[in-house]
Amino acid sequence: MTMSDKKNSSENYAAFNYCLSFIDLLGQRDAVHNQGLLPTIKTEAEDKAFRATIRASIGSIIRLQRDAETMVEGVLKERPDSPFRVKLSKEEQAIWDQMQLTRLTTQRWSDGLVSFVCLGDQDVKCPMNGVYGIFCLAGSLCFLGLAMKQPVRGAIDIAWGVELHPGELYGPAVARAYELESEVAQYPRIVVGARAVEFLQAYHANPEQDPFSRLNHNLAELCLNMLVQDVDGFWILHYLGDAFQWSVTHANHRFLHEKAKAFVLEQVEYHQKSLNSKLAFRYSHLLDYFNAHPLSTNGP
Repeated sequence: MTMSDKKNSSENYAAFNYCLSFIDLLGQRDAVHNQGLLPTIKTEAEDKAFRATIRASIGSIIRLQRDAETMVEGVLKERPDSPFRVKLSKEEQAIWDQMQLTRLTTQRWSDGLVSFVCLGDQDVKCPMNGVYGIFCLAGSLCFLGLAMKQPVRGAIDIAWGVELHPGELYGPAVARAYELESEVAQYPRIVVGARAVEFLQAYHANPEQDPFSRLNHNLAELCLNMLVQDVDGFWILHYLGDAFQWSVTHANHRFLHEKAKAFVLEQVEYHQKSLNSKLAFRYSHLLDYFNAHPLSTNGP
């Protein structure tokens, strides 16, 4: 029986606090514009055209999800034969394994992507592992999306929720992250809610010195270093910053930065020429972010 089954057996739904990210792939409305029923395909050219429509929408979502997950897996997955772990005693290895345990769930629907971790899971000694994973995944999706010309926007926040079924979360955790994504983010960025920032600060301020508390402290500090305040006062995930580069993108950072900035410049010029003031302003804000954080000469 899974943890979710235990929590919600006999319809005794239990509420816990969750850290959740809501990601929206932009431009999908245009990709399926004027689409309705499946077309009647009579020629090879019509079949080819319809398959191109599918690739333009579904294919972009799958590629982005796959590439981001591959990047983050290398950050989060701790192998049993890792060089650090094999040097530990059996007792230390048992503690280490407890420190690494996390349960990060991804829930997909349409062009949205939700990832969440339960902060009340009693089996997880270091809940900051999951929060760190949320930060890494959301930042990778945003950064990779720009580099791949498939921009996303999103939000991260913390609130209570209930898992109605395994992997199916309901409650203010989902609503709050969706609200930040749809009403605040506006352009390709990941907005981090005030509750999430307060949660990080609380773990960072914890004076306890046991191994679990120290790891939570260190990961909270790392996540706080992955934040920067945007011009509107909201905190955003700082995927161009040193903390994200050293933790997630590593040697890929320069390539991603160059590709992403080139796409942002392209979008600014395109929307200026088409007199789309809304998107021209939004991508201009994003360009300001890139200009404020150029490539570091001291990268890994």
